[in-house]
Amino acid sequence: MTKRRKIATWIALVLSLPAGVYAGTSVVFYAWLSAAAPDRWPPDRAALWVYSSLAFAVVFFGLFIYCVVSLVRNANKAYQSERHAT
Repeated sequence: MTKRRKIATWIALVLSLPAGVYAGTSVVFYAWLSAAAPDRWPPDRAALWVYSSLAFAVVFFGLFIYCVVSLVRNANKAYQSERHAT
C-alpha cells in the first residue's frame, strides 16, 4: 500500500464513522418525525428521507469496515515481511 493510499484510507476511516452514525441517527429521527407529526410528514415523504438516510448509513458503515480490514491487512503484511526479513 502506498503512502498516499494509506493516508486516504485513514482519512476515510476517520470520516466514515461519524457520517455513518449521523445517517443512522437520521433514519431514526425521520421515522419518529413521521410518527409524531403525520400531518406535517406524510409517510411517503418520510419514507424517502428514511430510506435515503439508511442507504447512506449502509454505505458509510461499509466504507468504515473496508478501511479497517484494509489497514489490518496492510499491517499484517508489513509484520510478516519484517518477521521473515530477520
